[in-house]
Amino acid sequence: MKKINIEYNKIYKEFENNKEFKKLSESIHHGLTRLEHVNRVARWSFCLSKILKLDNLSTTRGALLHDFFTSNDINRENYSSFLKEHPLIALENSKKYFELNEIEEDIICKHMYPITRTKPKYKESILVSLIDKVVSCYEAVRFQTATALGITILFLYNIK
Repeated sequence: MKKINIEYNKIYKEFENNKEFKKLSESIHHGLTRLEHVNRVARWSFCLSKILKLDNLSTTRGALLHDFFTSNDINRENYSSFLKEHPLIALENSKKYFELNEIEEDIICKHMYPITRTKPKYKESILVSLIDKVVSCYEAVRFQTATALGITILFLYNIK
């Protein structure tokens, strides 16, 4: 496990000092920060891409950048539109600050398949898309459960 952490951190080092990427820690996403979310997706993607013998570096980089946008970059009033448009915003932001290969671009712009309707071209893209969905469900349920528990405790505490 220590070796995996060292390898992952070596890839992550490129991103951790980028001022714009750091701003992901200011945006809430599924009940935690967007930075925490992309790291969770990237760590799982990193581990599974190693097991599946895929392009581990591209998979991890693409996963780290798949939601590279801040609240200022999007209009969340139309949620359906947001789901379809945010991969393109993330890709645009990623290209501004990082050099990307075709696999990384495909991961970023197609991670919302089938909502975006454009099928991923690479196995790495499919992997990140699936992991993003699993992680998002886990984060949403965890956040909603914690919120519901907190509200219940407050409710019970205030019934006097």
